[in-house]
This record gives sequence, structure tokens and C-alpha cells, in this order.
Amino acid sequence: MTLAVLLPFVMAALCAWLARPLGRRTGYLAALAFVPALLLAAPLAGSSVEPGGTALSQNTPWVPELGLNLVFRGDGFSLLFAVLIGVIGTLASLYSVAYLSPRERFGRFYPYLLLFGGSMLGLVLSDNLIALFGFWEMTSVTSFLLIGLWHTRSEARDGAVKAFLISALGGLGLLAAVALLSMAGGSTLLSELDLEAVRASPLFVPALLLTLLAAFTKSAQLPFHLWLPTAMEAPTPVSAFLHSATMVKAGVVLVAKFGLIFGSSALWAGIIVPLGLATLFWGSWRALKQTDLKALLAYSTVSQLGLLMALYGLADAEGRFAATTHLLNHAAFKAALFFVVGIIDHETGTREVSQLSGLRRKLPITFVLAGLAALSMAGLPPLGGFISKELFYEAMLHAGPAFIAVAVLGSALTLAYSARLVAIFFGSYRAPVDDGGRSLKADVHEAGPGLLLPPALLAAGALLFGVWPQSTEWLTRRVGAALDFAGYGGHLYLWHGVTPALIATLITWALGAALVWQSARVYALQLRLELPISSNGGYRALLRGLGTFASALITRTQGLALPDQLRITLAAAGLMGGYAVWRAPQVFQPFGTLPPSVLPIAVLLVAGAMGVLLSRNRLTAVILTGLTGFGSAAAFLAMRAPDLALTQLLIEAVTVILFLLVFQYLPGIRDLPRRRSRYAVDVVLAGASGVGATLLILASLRFLAPPISPYYLENAYKGGGGKNVVNVILVDFRGFDTLGEIVVVAVVALAVGSLVRLGRRGRAPTETDTDRQSPNRTIPVRPINNQPSPTDQEVRR
Repeated sequence: MTLAVLLPFVMAALCAWLARPLGRRTGYLAALAFVPALLLAAPLAGSSVEPGGTALSQNTPWVPELGLNLVFRGDGFSLLFAVLIGVIGTLASLYSVAYLSPRERFGRFYPYLLLFGGSMLGLVLSDNLIALFGFWEMTSVTSFLLIGLWHTRSEARDGAVKAFLISALGGLGLLAAVALLSMAGGSTLLSELDLEAVRASPLFVPALLLTLLAAFTKSAQLPFHLWLPTAMEAPTPVSAFLHSATMVKAGVVLVAKFGLIFGSSALWAGIIVPLGLATLFWGSWRALKQTDLKALLAYSTVSQLGLLMALYGLADAEGRFAATTHLLNHAAFKAALFFVVGIIDHETGTREVSQLSGLRRKLPITFVLAGLAALSMAGLPPLGGFISKELFYEAMLHAGPAFIAVAVLGSALTLAYSARLVAIFFGSYRAPVDDGGRSLKADVHEAGPGLLLPPALLAAGALLFGVWPQSTEWLTRRVGAALDFAGYGGHLYLWHGVTPALIATLITWALGAALVWQSARVYALQLRLELPISSNGGYRALLRGLGTFASALITRTQGLALPDQLRITLAAAGLMGGYAVWRAPQVFQPFGTLPPSVLPIAVLLVAGAMGVLLSRNRLTAVILTGLTGFGSAAAFLAMRAPDLALTQLLIEAVTVILFLLVFQYLPGIRDLPRRRSRYAVDVVLAGASGVGATLLILASLRFLAPPISPYYLENAYKGGGGKNVVNVILVDFRGFDTLGEIVVVAVVALAVGSLVRLGRRGRAPTETDTDRQSPNRTIPVRPINNQPSPTDQEVRR
């Protein structure tokens, strides 16, 4: 399992290195990365996933002190999903060899694809909650890269950003959820959580809601569904991978696994099932309206995810059995359909339904593959989709009449949009043309074996699942022990007699046929019922609002003149002091005993600071500024802190050097005219900030918790091997903090160096020059979103 997760990451680096010499053939190399995942079919077929068997487990220590290890657990559900990822990942890699243009950037495409596949494998196999969250976030980042692969197109950029923002929102929820579960359950391992303690904990409901937020955003449930249709801007092999077996099903995986924890609560099913059915209906309704084949499939994925969510959300054996069966069927027919749509686009030059007709004459094999996959999606016999739909109806019949009514209506819409997809193969052939009436493709012909083989295998699987339902049941039963439905006695049959579920199916077919027959009127009705505010409109309005707010905030703060910015800073210092007085007046402590040598140094510091304020010359101001810095170093030395004194001396030396480097470019010191009222305000602010800062320091002198300094003194030499405690703290105890600080200092040094180099290209105004300018001159700030820059008057205000 560890190899199955890590090999795609290793192969991603190898593909990036070899993409230039290999070109398209990099896809064959990428397909090899999924071989270990495919080999997980062997333990899946073994006895370890049976009830009573011991699930596979592999533990790779990473940071055991924090409970952060790479622990992979191969129960039946995880192994089944990993094999599914391996199958679709392999087929997508092979399909892309024939599908992508020779001019494609293979050095980006295949590494991104493998990073995504490895992240998804880590997500489904990880038993460590923290690592699970890490892999979850990695799927968000890599899907962002894949969707935005063709970043020169605005639609691709918009789709990538939208998917990332919504997924990141859910990721924050998952981070909080796994933290709460670990605290309540006493372990960071999902398999070792104390479920009784979790259910009795007050953190149970918050963890449940946060988990649902993560699952709904990732699996495109209402109202977070808007990112999935725009994700179709990714190349078709990526869409097949995302929509059938990976990212969009991550939320379904979360609900299936965490349902064993939260399923005992009525809140769990009470939220998931109605929302899943609503998503099923809305996705089907929107899919029927689409004229782009990929958009139609994207909305159909939304509806099918709603179906899966509703079944897993039931949190009973019947629902989990039905959901797992449909999970297999959906992966087969949805990936096949995306591959088929890719063939149509590749061979005809368009995906627009209105441009396509009579394709069965030009693309006979594609027609057969599309027919098998679409009929399975529509739930017609003898395909696998029919069997899983019957299970869906059985579960909804037990849930209640309202649930089965929505299920039938959503399935009728599914049948209608499936018919709309297949309809492009019937009628008389009409060559697709562009806006100028010119033919898009001179010779439309059947695709080669490289494009046909992957959908053919998947369509054959959809057919096999239907005509031999025992194969589907055997695979589904592999999951029984992991999802707690091993004792469920239901079986899969193509003909199970006249049952209420079959009657519901007959009603579905009648409604679906009526929708197809009256398709023109249904389309007109959809146009009339179009809501004035769409989810995408709300998303864009929210982004615009955030942009406007950010621009206004920047303009009102960073765009101000320096005195106004100082006033805000001083007011904040005063407020912090006031807050300290309000919250902890009892903790004030005297300064304590200071060495007598500090007193003259303090006088020197105050004198230096006052001198800077009264300086009329830049050179004097720089020298006096250095005086305060070196005085601080002397104070540290007087208080027996030579390390801090040395650091301060170095900082001051660097500061003085930087001042000297840019001295000729510094603007002159000048008086800023102020009204008398401003003087009063400035005096009040200065006094308040001084008093506030003093109170804040006094409040912080008393420890709110036992000091940790004795720990460092005792362990500096024993644990770090250094006699200098400060050095050991910086290097060993705070290693990452120090590294971060060094990075910040390095970045600042680079920025200063760049500014110095830029400054050499032109001369900064001298004191004489600046004296001629307006004393209230400010640097205008360019707001984001390309809005007009504010005037100087607006900036000052």
C-alpha cells in the first residue's frame, strides 16, 4: 500500500524529467505508476477483507511524537477504491497518449496527473486522520493545477480558482473535524478511535457538521455544486479521472467511512439524505438543459453524487450495500462516457449537441460504446446501472414516500438526458460547421484503438455488471466488513419479480419517455423557470464584494500618508493597553530590580529617540536612529544577555549599511502642516499609546502559566548538546521557527537589494526637490480588480 501511494509521486518527478525526450510516450510511463494500486486487487480478493479477517496495515514512522505517521490500512472499502483509482488512472494515462496534441506540455500534464492520483490513493488508504487531511488538501491543489492546465483560457482559470476556493473551504472544515475527533476519540488513527467516547463528547455535533461541510464541498452537493461543471475545462482524460473515481468521490468516501462514527445520530441522515436527493434532482434538471456534451456529463455527475450521498447517508446496511454497488457502476459508465465524448470532440471538432447528428454512420464503434454506457447511466436493463437503480429505489421506499417520489423524478430526468446524449448518433448525418459555415473536420472517421480501447473496456464492464450481477455482488461483498453490512442478506438479480421497486422503475420509464417526447416544451419550460440569481452569479458577486472590500480597506489604510498610518498604529497600541487593563488589571507587576547601569543607557535611548524627532537633516536622523539601536544592544549586555546584544549589534550594523546604500535616494525631512485640532489629537494618541504600551508590558510581567525557561536550562545540554542555551533554543527547540525567520530575513534582503538596483536607474528627489513638492504628497495605491486608482484626495481622506 505504501508503494501504491508513493510510486505516483516518484514517477511524477521522473515524467517531468523525461517528458521532453519521450513526448506522448510519457503516458506509458505514467500508466506504470498505477501498477502497485492494481496489484491491491490480490489482497482485495483474499480473506483479509472477510468478516473476522485482519485488515492489512502498514506503518511508516514520520513524527511519532505528534501522532503523525504514514499509516495505511487496507480494509475492503479502501482497497476497492484504490483498485478503482488504479484502473481509471491507467486507462486515462493510456487514453491521453492518443488524445493529447503533440504540442501539449507533457512535462506538466503527466506529473500533475500522477501527483493527483497519488494524493487520492493516500486519501482512501490513510488511517491517520492528520495524514488523511494532508492528502485531502493535496487533491485540492493538484486538481487546481489540472483544471487550470490550459491556463491561457479564462474559463480554465475561472474553473481552477472556483474549484480550489470551494474545496479549500471544505478542507478547513475537515482540519477542524479531525482535530475534534482526535481529541474526543483519544487517537489520531481512524481505526482506533473510541467511538463511544466520541458519541458521548460535546464535540460530537461540531465534528459531524464540519465533516459534512468538507464532504459536501468536495462532492459538489448543493449549494457547493457550482465548481464541478466548470471543472470540465480540464482535458478530457483528466475529467474522466476526476468525475468517475477520484476527487468528486472524495466526499463520498468521507461520508461512507465516517458514517460508522456519526451514523448513530439522526442529524447525520437528516441532513445528508434530503440534501443528496435535492442534488440528484437539481443536477439532473440542469443536465437536461445543457447543449455541451461535457457540461451535460458534468451535471450528470452532480446528480449521481447526490444519489450516492443519499444512500450512504442512510447509514444502514441496505443503503451502504446499494451505494457501493452503484459506486462501481457509476465509475464504469461515467469514465466510459467521458472518453466517448473526448472521441467525438477529437474526431468532429465540436461537442455541441446542435452540431451533431447521425454519427452512428461515421463512428459506429463509438456509437455502440456510448449506447452501452448511456443506457447504464439511464438505469435500463441489462446494464449494471439498472441493478443499482433498483437497489436505490428499494432503499428510498423504506425511507418514505417523499424520498421515493424525488428519486423517481430525478431518475426520469436522468433517462431523458441520457437519451439526449445518445440522440446525436441518430438521424441523418450533418457535418459540423463553424460560425462561418465552414466544415470543422473534412473527414470524420472512427478513432484509433488508442482512443477506443479504454471506453470499450469500461463499457464492457457496465454490460458485465448487468448480465452477470453476481460479479458486482462479489465485489460489493468485499466491502461488507469495512462498512458494516456483511450481515445484509440482499442479493443482486437482473429480474427480481414484480416488486414496488420495479413499479417505480416503470413509472420512471414512462416519465422519462414523456420528457423525451416533449423535449422542446421541456426545454422552453426550463428557460421560463430560469432563476434570476444563479449560484455562479452569487459566487461572482461574492468575489466582487470581497475585491471591493479589500480595495477599500487598502485604500483607507496602506494608501494613507505616513502620519495617518502612524496615528492608526498608535491608536492600536493604546487600545491594546486598554484591553489589558480591562481583562487583567490584577496581574500588573512592578518592573522589578534592574541593574544600575541600565539607567544611563535608558537616558541615552530616550535622548536618541527624541533627537530623531527633532532632526532637520537626514544624516543626523540616521545617526541618532543608530544610537537607539546600539543603546538597546548595550542594555541587553547590561542585563547579561550577550547573545541578544550581539544579534542587536549585527542588526544595527546591517541597518546602518542599508541606510548608507540608499542615503542619496532618501527624501528630505520636511515639516508636515497640521491644524491645531490635529495637534491635540496627536498629543492624545501619543499619550494613550505610551500609557497603553506601558500597561501592556506590566500586564505581561506576570506569568499566566508556569514558566518554561527551567525546562530549557535543564535540557539544553542534555537534549541539544550545546552549552549556550539561546543557541540550542534557536537551532534545536525552535528549529522550524528559526528557519522561517531566516527565510523572512533572506526575502527582505532580496527585496532591499532589488530596490537598491532599481534606484540606480534613476535619481531620487533631493531635499531641495521634495521641498518644492506638496507637503501632503502620498503614494497612490493601485487597487485590485482593475478599478480606477483613487485620487490623492481620496487617498488622504
